[in-house]
Order: sequence, then structure tokens, then C-alpha cells
Amino acid sequence: MKVKKINGNYLIKIFKGEKIVESIINFCKGTGIDSGAFHGIGAANSIELLTYNSKKKNYSSKVLEKDMEILNITGNVAFLDGNHVVHAHITLSDDKFEAFGGHLKEGIISGTLELVFTDLKTKLSRKYDSETGLNLLDI
Repeated sequence: MKVKKINGNYLIKIFKGEKIVESIINFCKGTGIDSGAFHGIGAANSIELLTYNSKKKNYSSKVLEKDMEILNITGNVAFLDGNHVVHAHITLSDDKFEAFGGHLKEGIISGTLELVFTDLKTKLSRKYDSETGLNLLDI
């Protein structure tokens, strides 16, 4: 991973073979950033997607192991139980130019991932919401 600060934001380049969520958390820890928001584009060859069932209050998972373009990744970083946690959604496309996506659990970069990261300069937390069964931003 390589980072450059530009006009109060950060440009983060995540390299081939690196994990997306792990890299974002390591960036926050390394810079002392508590919470932020990000978006980006790139390519991956291994992605685990989640979708949430609001009636059952649980996630289902699907692992994709193929070359994919990251058309967009958007998310934020907050704290849950004293640790950084990334909440991100990702849109991907395959070699048939078909798009799909969901909640990103983790992914491995095949080329690069270029993120623009904004430090929110505050410490946001997530809190369990019994109505939805989700850890929502506590704002």
C-alpha cells in the first residue's frame, strides 16, 4: 500500500495481492485516523460479498474467484467494540461485462485499488440496533 496526502484527503493505492479491508484498517491505525469515508476503483480476483436478510437478521455469503473490475467501492470506517470496522459496498463486473455487488466482507486485489479517503476528524462508533439486527452508526 502507498499513501499520499492531497488537499486534506488521502490517495491510497493498494497493490496486487493485498487485502482491501485489512489495508484500510492498517492505513487508519498507521495514520491515527479514527473514522473516515472513502470511494474508489480498481481490480480484484477474489471477493467475498454479503447480503443481509432483514427478516432473519443474518447475512448470506458468496465468494467470487475470478478477474473482476471494481466499478465502485464506497464505505466508511468507524469503531465497534474498541476496534476499527469497515462498512463498504462494492460493485463489480466480469469478463461478460455483467455487473453485480453487495456488502464487502474482504477482497484481494489483482491489479490495484485506488481510493480517495477523507478523514472525518472525529471518532464514530457503531452500536447494535435490535430492530434491524445491525451495528449502525451511533449518530
